[in-house]
Amino acid sequence: MTTPAHFDKHLAAKVKVRPLEPEDSLAHLTYLLHRAYKQHADRGIKSLAAFQPEEVTRKRIAGGECFVALYMGKIVGTILFKDAARTALDGVGGSTSIPWFQRGDVASFSQFAVEPEHQGHGIGGVLMQTVERRAAATGAAEIGLSTPEPAAWLVEMYLRHGYRVVEHVRWKETNYVSAIMSKALRSPAIVGAPGLNGQSIPAK
Repeated sequence: MTTPAHFDKHLAAKVKVRPLEPEDSLAHLTYLLHRAYKQHADRGIKSLAAFQPEEVTRKRIAGGECFVALYMGKIVGTILFKDAARTALDGVGGSTSIPWFQRGDVASFSQFAVEPEHQGHGIGGVLMQTVERRAAATGAAEIGLSTPEPAAWLVEMYLRHGYRVVEHVRWKETNYVSAIMSKALRSPAIVGAPGLNGQSIPAK
């Protein structure tokens, strides 16, 4: 993910978000992750999604709810949501225990990517809205994530979306310190529960 160059509300309005379906190709989704995270690898940031094999993609998806973003019928983005109970049980995928994620009221998202040619147009924001509203609908008080601290453009993006840094961790699987970021959620009665049944999610 890159820092958005500009927000294209017309493109974002055409984005359809739905759950991953059995006929969707995990090979395609894995290569999408590789392409989106290549910029990390090029900067020496060893993000798991930049090189994980298809079986790891499958295993990670099995631990949560995977959503995909479609533009003109093609999958151009993805995000993996875990409710607070699942987040407390196994975090966001690494082997290091994170106290913030073990609170029991913090949902999370990970494996978040948008095709490079579609970055900077609001698709990532649509995906984040989907999991934020899903988290609120499941009763979570917060939604959190882990992002490489050296990827300053990502930290800045999440700050702009209302997230804050709550702790730091060095994953055993990576070569960098991650910022654990979190955002307080509004009432699900106010936010609603979009992103399901294939409806489009209007971006803010």
